[in-house]
Amino acid sequence: MGSQEALSRCIRPLPSAYSKRRLRTALAKWTDWFYEFDFQDGVSTQTDPVVNEIHRTRAEMILPFLDGQFGDRWPDVRCLDVASHQGWFAMQVALRGAREVRGIDIRESHVERASAIGEITGLQNIRFERRNLYEVDAEQDGVFDLTLFLGVLYHLDNPLEALRTVRSVTKQLCVLETQVARSAPPLSCLWGSSPGLREGPAMAVIPSDEGHVEGDRSVVLVPTLEALYQVLYAVGFDRLYLCVPPQSAYEQYANLDRVVVFASVT
Repeated sequence: MGSQEALSRCIRPLPSAYSKRRLRTALAKWTDWFYEFDFQDGVSTQTDPVVNEIHRTRAEMILPFLDGQFGDRWPDVRCLDVASHQGWFAMQVALRGAREVRGIDIRESHVERASAIGEITGLQNIRFERRNLYEVDAEQDGVFDLTLFLGVLYHLDNPLEALRTVRSVTKQLCVLETQVARSAPPLSCLWGSSPGLREGPAMAVIPSDEGHVEGDRSVVLVPTLEALYQVLYAVGFDRLYLCVPPQSAYEQYANLDRVVVFASVT
């Protein structure tokens, strides 16, 4: 099976409770769509081709794994999409028949567009709300069989606390997608009055920009892949699986500058 054929099979087109004309009018309310939402009647949103190539690679890496992991158990699955942006991946999980899909994002503009897509589809198993990811709480929100943490870690200045929060509500599997800093030798430091040096993998301190998830931090911390593994184990994930990118992958994935990691809880 060719890459494009496999991709078309894993990405499911969206249903629409609207007529084609009403659908086009509803989508035209915004001109800044970040994702290409494809509907069953042929209508779709338009986005930047390079950005869309990144999204398509992510879909090809993530969705088949989820289908293999959950199979016919989708009706029992609760999913939390953390920093769900415009809701593209949350919608793909909902289309698979998950019992409940919740998307949270700190930006009202993202929630507004995701909610509009949800209303257009008429799906009853998905909802979006404006929330700070650090406010997610297992006692209040419960735990989720599947958590999605896609494209947000490298926008944060406190990645350890973010991953600790996500782990606290993950019952089975977390899908993490992020940029990583390029591999570097371990860093070392003295440790109080203890003798000798202590070593650990590196994190890059990167100036932030307007795309920052919270908008008011001057720097973000981007771990190397080695550091990311250690942090994921430190917050309580038991097994990690690095997704091997397909041959057609966007170059950042092919070069492991951007990665997908499946972190499981046993």
